[in-house]
Amino acid sequence: MGIMKMMDSSARHVREADPTLLRLKLIGQMEAKTLTGGSVLPVGGKTRALLAILALADRKPVLRSRLAELLWSQRPEDMARASLRQEIHRLLDALSPLGVEVIDVQRHSLALKPALTSVDAERLLTASLRTIDSVALPSEPLLGELVGVDPALDEWIGQQRERLTTHLRQLYESAVRELTDPDQVEEIAERLLRFDSLNEVAWRARVQTALHRGDQARAAALAEQMICIFGSVEGHNFAPATQTLLNGIGAENSSSEHLKISSQPTLLPSGSDALFSVAMQRSDPMLTLPPHYASSHFPEAELRKISLVFLAPSCADESLVRHGQTFRDQLELMFVSMGTFDIISPPDTPPSDSINAAMAYQALGADYIISGNLRAGADGADSRLILRVLDVRRGGVIIWGTHYDFPSSAPEKAQNSIMAPAQAMQWSIFVAEARRIAGRPDNELSPLGMALRAFTLLLRHDFSLFDRIDSLLERAVDCEKDDGTIALIDAMYCYIRFQNEWGPEADSIFARGLRSVRAAILLMPDLHAVEVLLAAYLMYDPAKHGMAVSIVQDAIGSIVRNDSNHQDSPDALMAGVVMNLLRGETKSATRSVKILLENGCRSQFLELLRPVFMMILLLGEEYQDVISMGRLMSGLYPSYPSALVYYLVALLQVGGAAEEVHQVCRHLLRLVPDLTISRVVSRFAFAKPAQQARLTEVLGQTGMAAE
Repeated sequence: MGIMKMMDSSARHVREADPTLLRLKLIGQMEAKTLTGGSVLPVGGKTRALLAILALADRKPVLRSRLAELLWSQRPEDMARASLRQEIHRLLDALSPLGVEVIDVQRHSLALKPALTSVDAERLLTASLRTIDSVALPSEPLLGELVGVDPALDEWIGQQRERLTTHLRQLYESAVRELTDPDQVEEIAERLLRFDSLNEVAWRARVQTALHRGDQARAAALAEQMICIFGSVEGHNFAPATQTLLNGIGAENSSSEHLKISSQPTLLPSGSDALFSVAMQRSDPMLTLPPHYASSHFPEAELRKISLVFLAPSCADESLVRHGQTFRDQLELMFVSMGTFDIISPPDTPPSDSINAAMAYQALGADYIISGNLRAGADGADSRLILRVLDVRRGGVIIWGTHYDFPSSAPEKAQNSIMAPAQAMQWSIFVAEARRIAGRPDNELSPLGMALRAFTLLLRHDFSLFDRIDSLLERAVDCEKDDGTIALIDAMYCYIRFQNEWGPEADSIFARGLRSVRAAILLMPDLHAVEVLLAAYLMYDPAKHGMAVSIVQDAIGSIVRNDSNHQDSPDALMAGVVMNLLRGETKSATRSVKILLENGCRSQFLELLRPVFMMILLLGEEYQDVISMGRLMSGLYPSYPSALVYYLVALLQVGGAAEEVHQVCRHLLRLVPDLTISRVVSRFAFAKPAQQARLTEVLGQTGMAAE
């Protein structure tokens, strides 16, 4: 009761502090008040309904035709349009005391101006986990007084109520799953049950919290109460997660007949959408497991990977359908070999309601949908596969997309490797996941969550962040030693830091990275990029160049066998770069680097390696390219020493402007005051002796200390 009072007080405070000119209340008795509290609520039901429709349009314009359909569905179109014009005038007259136009009236649409108005229902619809404490569950219906104005409006009001109810239910269920404090979990679960008394997520959380606290008697009592309540609902079947939990409690309380639940799988209702009727409770892969999940009584609740479902691309041309299925299978197998994701098999029959498809796949446990469509090329032109990644938890928002072209008659003769978009897709998903939990403190993150946060920090190209990245990855590796992705990101971090670290700790960082890349190979033996990274490490030890060559040759052989269109595959290109550097063929290495820099699929992984590519272009004497990249890097990422080194050397090689050379050198030494020529040259250990001598010579022109 005290918490509810605090929530009501908080809600009142929000209203009192509301600076908007028009405040709309749509839940319960409708209100429209000015900044001073005066009422400007229109008199007529149609006029009020017009205002309500605009208020619940997410601040987007609403077409006049749509307004007419909702308010005069039983009138001819011309009469409905005329009536709408009259109601618009009445609404504007009613709101005229505001002194400012709060409705944007256009020829074909109307919209409520967001900066001048506030809506109570909108605050609920935009509530998040951060603001959940200020959310007071509505005790009155939305737009109750407008029911009966028009049949079409009644249907729209029903949809808006369902929209509000669904959002609040999902918000509270997310809070129950993600909060880590047992007291908070129990409080939120009880609030959810006041809103939805038959919510299994809330009931499970209450039982699991009691188990976490060691209160077996309370857990058994809650389970018995739960069975009694749901038993009165005809035809209700518990979700598998609930059944598993209750079975576990029943095994430990065998004296209670109420808790003896059949261990047979729950029978799903018939119909094509039956598979989507059971919502699975799954922990967030980016967050540490909440204490009430980490109970031995609930074995299914364990940290999971990011879950994907691959759908065959849609295609209007029947001749391409088989190719679409082949592409889907190829992508799915590639992601399986990456070992980082849970791959969920799609249902034989897709959800019948396309509007709620994302929710249906979320019920299966999917986080992202990989989908697309195939378009046949006209007049012998290449066909095109459009690839998209949809975020299920955000209603199917597209977070990444690209295209892949191939000959319609022979897809196997495509010029491009399907591996390029697959890898870009993987790292884009990682970045999307890291951004999703950006507001969560480090101590709430799972090992994978900490590693992906470290990866996004690496993308900032800021050496002042290295200590924080180091801490995140050390904790992630300590907590989860069997995750190949974490080991790979740690190896990448160590490699990049080694390029930017010239102090005494450089050797220990390099040794740690070498251990991590070897661990990643053991954990992800099918990922050729990890083998290439190991060879890149071994390049720094001349005694191990033969071993590095063998590793790269083996990787290239596997890539060629598995990918007939491997020429522009990122793995194949990077393997070729390392091989060329080991053989001293820097010109060939630079050609491959230029292809990688084009990065048509926008791979975050390749963007991370951009400074490394600058180093290779420098060895290949592509000085103007290095200078262009250096100017860009120093502007965007001024705290990245290695890029400044390559930029400075390229300027010196071409006899760049003295002022520019001076500025770059001064900035570099400001970042790394004790930098010496010998330390810089040590990072070019795999360069030819003549190249190392030239580096020493040109850096000597800056006045930098030799040792």
